[in-house]
Amino acid sequence: MRKKIFLILAILWMCVIFYMSNQPSHISSAQSSGVINVLSNVPVIGAAIDIMMVNGIAQFVIRKSAHMFSYAILAILWFMSIYESNKYIKKTFITSLFFTFIYACTDEVHQLFIPGRSGEIRDVLVDSTGAIIGLCVLVIIIKFVNKKSYKLL
Repeated sequence: MRKKIFLILAILWMCVIFYMSNQPSHISSAQSSGVINVLSNVPVIGAAIDIMMVNGIAQFVIRKSAHMFSYAILAILWFMSIYESNKYIKKTFITSLFFTFIYACTDEVHQLFIPGRSGEIRDVLVDSTGAIIGLCVLVIIIKFVNKKSYKLL
């Protein structure tokens, strides 16, 4: 049952990514600017955002962070849907990373058809890096929880 739930969540998350990628460039830029405005009002983060604004990299950092976060979530959802069946961490890691990578590639091809957007290999690498980071964090958590549960016995 949990496998189906995670699979449904992965598919829904892919729909969210597709929707966000389907936005024309002016809408995507406005969304990034909105996030920058919100973050600039947060005390500690605001100072870093101000420095990035002066250097002209704030929007780039926000956009790439969003890419990494989105694909980290997707990879984690894929992992959980597969891991529920086989419990082999290494195989599940590779399989979920592969599925996430393929979706990142198709997403960049999709963006070629959106006004003002482009499909870039660099973004596939950023997406895949986010997936790897998300999966590594998840594997560490799984190993920690499993180690703790053995100590409780």
